[in-house]
Amino acid sequence: MKIKGLISGLILLLTVSVPVMADWQQAADEVEQSIEEMLAKVSPYRGDVDADLEPLYLALAQVTQDTVDYPYIAKIVMGKYYRRASAQDKLDFAQVFRRTLIKTYAKTLVSFNIKAYEVIEPRSVSPKPDKQKVTVKVLSEDGKAYSIVNYMVKTDEQWKLVNIVLDGFNLRVTFKNQFSNIAQNTKGDVSAAIAQWSAKMSKK
Repeated sequence: MKIKGLISGLILLLTVSVPVMADWQQAADEVEQSIEEMLAKVSPYRGDVDADLEPLYLALAQVTQDTVDYPYIAKIVMGKYYRRASAQDKLDFAQVFRRTLIKTYAKTLVSFNIKAYEVIEPRSVSPKPDKQKVTVKVLSEDGKAYSIVNYMVKTDEQWKLVNIVLDGFNLRVTFKNQFSNIAQNTKGDVSAAIAQWSAKMSKK
């Protein structure tokens, strides 16, 4: 009886795990496809940090327009100030933040010479099939290894990126802290905070 119970439990575990792993695989495929497309766009600029990167910004914007949930991330970055913001403020910051994230992607990829990368299968399944973490191990030309965790959410049958953690560096939290600091300096004036953010990004 014990053996039968063990076998039944194993079969149940497998029937539950297979669909969940299929969800992770879909998210992982989306991440890998995005990486390949971005690397192809970055290739002509690799290592040339002084180049005019505006064409690259436009190319990466096109690559990521359906795979990164920019409005959602912008909302999280604004934090408590999102509730105070006007409809125009929300629209303005969504556009400014999209530009911010794309420039961050571009400059990181241009300066970082990727030799190889590998998508790592998770040790455990996500309790929520529509939310998956896809970890990518990246090896640079100088032998340094990095870990990139892509947080993916499935919305309307489309997997989208909602956060990245690079070797423990949480991109969304970092930007949220930056926006909070600017908003505090403007005494809670959201429009002024967005203007300062935009001006700061235009100098980078």
